[in-house]
Amino acid sequence: MSPTPQELQVATGALRNEARTWTTEADTMEGLKTKIDGLEFGRVDGGIFQTIVDKHTELVHKLSGFCHEGSQRFEEVGSTLQVCADTYDAEDVAGKHNFETLW
Repeated sequence: MSPTPQELQVATGALRNEARTWTTEADTMEGLKTKIDGLEFGRVDGGIFQTIVDKHTELVHKLSGFCHEGSQRFEEVGSTLQVCADTYDAEDVAGKHNFETLW
């Protein structure tokens, strides 16, 4: 038995809400990257702690890169969920599932 239009609307609404969450968190990850970038310091700033400057810089760059990559993946998940919701809605309007006896 196929879902009712209301059931489908609830399901695609949930997908869209989840998509918004992933997209919002992508922005959060990018904001974290910006904060991490601000933690970098050079030799002059390092003062008497010269021995840690190179490792600290390396760590900042790695963490910044991870946050940027995470942000991109979060954005992709959000976009994919949105496409899925749109596809379900379009197929329902077209009656495709009923036509192909998929329900």
